[in-house]
Amino acid sequence: MKAYVVFVQGHKTSESYMRYCMESCSVKGWDPEPLEGVTPATLSSYPDLPDAEGSRVQDFFREGKKVYNTKKACFNNHIRVWKKCIELNEPVAFIEQDADCIRPWGNETFDEVLILNIESAFRQKVFEHLASLGWIRGWNLGVNTYDESPIPYRHSNKSWKGSYMMPGTASYAITPKGANKLLKAVEKHGWEQSDFFINTKNVHIQYVVPEYFTFTLKNLNMSHGF
Repeated sequence: MKAYVVFVQGHKTSESYMRYCMESCSVKGWDPEPLEGVTPATLSSYPDLPDAEGSRVQDFFREGKKVYNTKKACFNNHIRVWKKCIELNEPVAFIEQDADCIRPWGNETFDEVLILNIESAFRQKVFEHLASLGWIRGWNLGVNTYDESPIPYRHSNKSWKGSYMMPGTASYAITPKGANKLLKAVEKHGWEQSDFFINTKNVHIQYVVPEYFTFTLKNLNMSHGF
């Protein structure tokens, strides 16, 4: 499967992690391609997207433009990969630079979006509070529908109330059908933080176990600033 590894050009740590990720993908038989990420400095080269009503990004805007513009730049990277998916007319993977490929693609059949690192995502420190509440359950083997997530969409966008959002976007695969649905959702609603926007009301989300990607020793989480 074609895997687009998104990184920040000129950022030594990001470039180093990207090279490691690319190598891990190649060794496991994936078809990785580096994708120079959009940054706040290059954001003006892309169409200006409206904020989704009641979105989390409106909170960022009120707090200051640095994180807001960084989140918007990151969202544009997802749009670029969705468009590439449609152009190729085949499933592709969106991979953040600090992900580590741990096994070859198994040609699983999935519908629209497939989370490739479900186990690692919920081992992150940010989700420890969910585990303490007993919300983290065992994940079923194979491809399964992501319909009992402990991460409901909690902001005031009424269109997405009752949906479940992604546990981050470190690695996921997407089909042309899923890419088309998400691009249409952008046209309808505007943009939102990527893991909030890719939710179960906008697109059919599935996960796979065993996972295909995990994190390197340090999760960069560069969407908060460059």
